Amino acid sequence: MNQHIVFLDDEGLAPSTRLKHPDCAHTWQQYAYTQPEQVLEHLREATIALTCSVPLREEHLRQLPKLKMISLALTGRDIVDVDYCEANGIEVASVPGYAANTVAEHSLAMIFELLRRPAAFTRLMRQVHAGEAEYKNIYFDHRIRDVRGKRLAIIGSGPIALRLAELARNLGMQVFFEDRGGQRSGHDCRPLTELLKSCDVLSINCPLTPQTHNLIDADKLALMKADALVINTGRGGIVNEAALIEALQAGRLGGVALDVVEQEPLHPSNPLFQLIGRDDFILNPHIAWSSEDAMQLLMDSAVDNISDFVARQAPEKRMRSV
Repeated sequence: MNQHIVFLDDEGLAPSTRLKHPDCAHTWQQYAYTQPEQVLEHLREATIALTCSVPLREEHLRQLPKLKMISLALTGRDIVDVDYCEANGIEVASVPGYAANTVAEHSLAMIFELLRRPAAFTRLMRQVHAGEAEYKNIYFDHRIRDVRGKRLAIIGSGPIALRLAELARNLGMQVFFEDRGGQRSGHDCRPLTELLKSCDVLSINCPLTPQTHNLIDADKLALMKADALVINTGRGGIVNEAALIEALQAGRLGGVALDVVEQEPLHPSNPLFQLIGRDDFILNPHIAWSSEDAMQLLMDSAVDNISDFVARQAPEKRMRSV
């Protein structure tokens, strides 16, 4: 059977990403992006859909009788109504764990910047060069701290959290995990309240759920040391952003680095831009996952999922399984 594969949104791929061909007879069609009102038009003849970020909901899926498989270039499956798919014979495949190393490295890069301040000193040198800051023999304008020996508290227990822990330990950091309300155990697990009081760096690497929404609020931030860092490469909404702004402006935190915010895409009107001129604040537009290496692995795996699905549908494969 010839498969008609439709890639709904290739605009999210870096220019360096190479799309390989599925190992099956197929036709291929792709779009820069698919708006909600275009989903039915773009997928009407599709047997397989490939999507990076376009949601596929029941109201669309029930009108697409030819669709047999959805390949997600994502870790999770929350942009698809999975229950409907399972009930109606539509396979859904994702790529769990592809970004474990790249997001962990990005988290670590943020930690380094807030403790060591190389970019902040570069900005200072630009100001000196422009005559906007004093030329001096020695500069102590920004506090510099070693990474080694710092206490890193991680909220999360998935591949990203574990890879960050591995990297941090190799640098000599003391690493502890939040015990998830007693669900985790081990010598390196601690209750959240204890971690907040003792950590030098808090890194959030967990999903957004009803239980984690606003997990780090004003009361929790008040427990932290005045020079502690908050790093969020997990999901926006886990940290209360209004409380975070107030804490940093009041000098009750040593630095904040965010790759995710509650309302994405990041709009110029977001209140977090109140902090954008500060050297103790980093704001990224959800790009920790998007290294060239990780993106290539993601797309290779998403296409491999398609090839694997088609191979399992071949008549000879089905006969052997009977």
